[in-house]
Amino acid sequence: MNLVNNKNNISYAVFVDASGTILGGSQTGALGVELYPDSIKLLNAMRERNIHGINIKTGLITNWGNKINAMLKALNVMDCFDVVISSDSVPKGKPDAETFHYACSLVDIEPKNAIHIGDSLFDDALGAQNAGLHGIWLRRSPYSSKDSKTLKHPIFNNLNDVLLYLESIIRK
Repeated sequence: MNLVNNKNNISYAVFVDASGTILGGSQTGALGVELYPDSIKLLNAMRERNIHGINIKTGLITNWGNKINAMLKALNVMDCFDVVISSDSVPKGKPDAETFHYACSLVDIEPKNAIHIGDSLFDDALGAQNAGLHGIWLRRSPYSSKDSKTLKHPIFNNLNDVLLYLESIIRK
């Protein structure tokens, strides 16, 4: 990944998916969802708008409707995101390239300088990659596909490893 950082300007963004990426089902929570334990470090970095000492823009892109906003507020993570794009706020959801481009435009970042992390190979990782972003697949199940061979980045099984990967490629 070749992302450029200007110390005075934020030059890239990190977007995440909601369901299956940072939010998992909950049998006990009133919302029916809870944060995955491995999302905490990444969300803290997003809240700080900083990865490896570099300032970033942040966002959430989901095919869930606007109900996501109430969930994020109830889970106290709404402040982790500069923008939240739900399927109710765009003409088409993921994997449509315009959805990813719209998110980038809201934070004034070129798609080539944006990273999208999600649990769907097709909607998240390949959708983002096909739109010109860096698509990262968080594979939360043993599912595999020959299409994963077209990914430009490694496949990850947890968000802590994704964060370490981001830290290793983002340079001061």
